[in-house]
Amino acid sequence: MNKTTALGGLVAALVLSACGGGGDDVAPPAPKPPATVVTGVEGLWTGATTDPLNVQGVVLENGESWSILTDAVGAVVGISQGAVQTSGPDVVSGTGRYLNVVDEANLASRTTVAVSYSGKYAVRDSVQVTDSKGVKFTGTYGVLYEQPAVVSELLGTYSGTGIGNQVREPLVSVSISTGGLVSIPSYPGCSIRGTVVPRASGRNVFDLPLTFSGAACPVGDGVVVQHVVLYNDTTQAILIMGQSASKAETFVYTGQKS
Repeated sequence: MNKTTALGGLVAALVLSACGGGGDDVAPPAPKPPATVVTGVEGLWTGATTDPLNVQGVVLENGESWSILTDAVGAVVGISQGAVQTSGPDVVSGTGRYLNVVDEANLASRTTVAVSYSGKYAVRDSVQVTDSKGVKFTGTYGVLYEQPAVVSELLGTYSGTGIGNQVREPLVSVSISTGGLVSIPSYPGCSIRGTVVPRASGRNVFDLPLTFSGAACPVGDGVVVQHVVLYNDTTQAILIMGQSASKAETFVYTGQKS
């Protein structure tokens, strides 16, 4: 097993940034109102492990955490979902489930394993944790997590890589149209549809339940996978991470708006 499976739950994030607009004769859009300032270890984080691998993801307001680990060229090597707890003003710990997606030739060996870690954090600033196998993660906070999510910023077509239930598929197209309607036409014999909506917390995170229908889907026929979505409106990169209610089915997508 790759030793990165030991670090799962506490995450690092896409750093979101707002963009202005308008020409000389057009008034710029009103700035986004800030959401309530976060507490604890909640937020978007960006950083790296001592392997080294890059980590992107989010700790939500309810302590739920999502992350992906990528190598030096940006390829996804691991997916993690878990829960984070804080103790006192600066102590953090967590548990999670980690799926290693590196080994393309041996899909059966990609078992999901339990992980745990503990360490220190500073609110809206930094985090340092070490897992039970000695792998360390250091991350920094993305302050634009505190801005509201705006669905209209996501509209468009993306090209990227989908990883469904341990199977990697490059050149996956995702379309987000008016009203936040999401479709993924890249899997012949499979209909994948859902609607992306701002998360009720008011943070710069979206919720996206996707329904997979068909025998050729990257997850089981009829499965609904509940995702969180992170979007960088400067680089126009999107990150979609989710799993089914049973936790048996996983779908993750990394893409770039075209």
